[in-house]
This record gives sequence, structure tokens and C-alpha cells, in this order.
Amino acid sequence: MSNFVRGIFIEECKNRFLCLIQIKKEKHLCYVASSARLSNFVDLTGKQVLLIKNKGSRTRTEYSLYAVKNENGYVVLNLSAANTLLLEVIRKEYSSNISIQKEKFTLEGYKSDHLVVSIPPTIVEVKSILSDKAVVRFPSVNGERSIRQLKALEEALLKGYQVRYCLVLLSSCIDNLILDESAADFNSRLKKCIALGMRVETYRLNATRKLRFFIERDSHLENSIFGNEVLLNVK
Repeated sequence: MSNFVRGIFIEECKNRFLCLIQIKKEKHLCYVASSARLSNFVDLTGKQVLLIKNKGSRTRTEYSLYAVKNENGYVVLNLSAANTLLLEVIRKEYSSNISIQKEKFTLEGYKSDHLVVSIPPTIVEVKSILSDKAVVRFPSVNGERSIRQLKALEEALLKGYQVRYCLVLLSSCIDNLILDESAADFNSRLKKCIALGMRVETYRLNATRKLRFFIERDSHLENSIFGNEVLLNVK
């Protein structure tokens, strides 16, 4: 994706899916593909941002917010981009005759981000890590939704599914990811899923000079976070 429009971020609107951007000398409302307030994770005011033009004639806004530039590189702000970028990677891992379906219901009440229709089938759960800090705690929000997801993944593992739990770091400036020891229920569920065979994978954002964004597996960071010794010390 290289046809970006550049602008300056002004502010997030009261409607959490909208923000105000200055493009040249004009102000524009832009769509924000995130239900969370971005200012909770990234400093945006006055920063240069990258926008993509919305397709279709009935969209409320002309542009959508995609990324922000800081002194260390770029932070992707479009959280759905994590799913797209990861899909580009995992498609290369499987033969062309294996289908990968997006947002597929696999169990009652649970929808996977991707489902690899293999034998056995593989659930791919994508967790976006959004921050402009060098060190980030995970999970950043100890929400009930994440715990419910892990409960559903545990059930899937017991029924014979394979599971890939993929952390996608949407910033080139994140150096380290630390498990939050205070998230006791989440960590307990995570450890149980790993014991049942769930693979936890870590991917890092990169960008070319021509602003093509892509992610790569970071096995070193992955092992430092989710190695057996680290998990044993998480209560």
C-alpha cells in the first residue's frame, strides 16, 4: 500500500471512530478503525499521519487514518491492518489448495480472526499491540473479553483444533514486551492454553522507504517472553 495521503493530526472526536485531520490547509473528518481512544496508547497531537482514501461513494468520510510518524519510525493505527498483514505472512506458509477463511465461527459464540481449513483445522487469533513506547506490558487492558477468548481457545484445543495466538507489534519502536504479572486470571488461562499446545507467536512491524508496511516473525522476542522459565514465574 503506497498511495497514502499525508496530513497533520489535530484531535480525536467525541465519536470514538472519528478524528480531525489537517490536509494542506483544510480540515477533514477521518475514520478511525478502532473502538479504543488512540490517545491512550500513542501521542498523536500535531504529528504527521498517513491516510488512505475510502472506497465507495456512500462513506461518511473521505479518508481513514492508517499510521503516524514519530522520531523512531511509524506506528500503524488501523487495528484491522494487523489481521491483513498477518494474513499475508501465513498464506505463504500453507499450500495453495488450503483455504484460509476470515472471521469464521468455529465454536458456539466464538469467531476466530482466521481459520486455516487444514487437518486438523487451525485457529489464528490476532492480538494488536499498539504503543509508541519502547517497553510495553501485555495485556495492556485486563479485559474480560480477552479472558473469554482464552476460555474459548482452551475448549477448541480440547476438541482437537490447533491454535496460533499471534501478537502483532504495530510499532517499529517497541523493543520489549513484558507479561503483566497483575493480570492473574489472564495469565493463568494463557499458561493453560500453552500447556494444551497453543503456539504463541510474535510479529514485528517494518516499513520500506516506499512506505510498504509488512510484518516479520520475531522469534528472539517471542522466546524471551514466552519461554518456559518466564511463564513459570508468572503467577
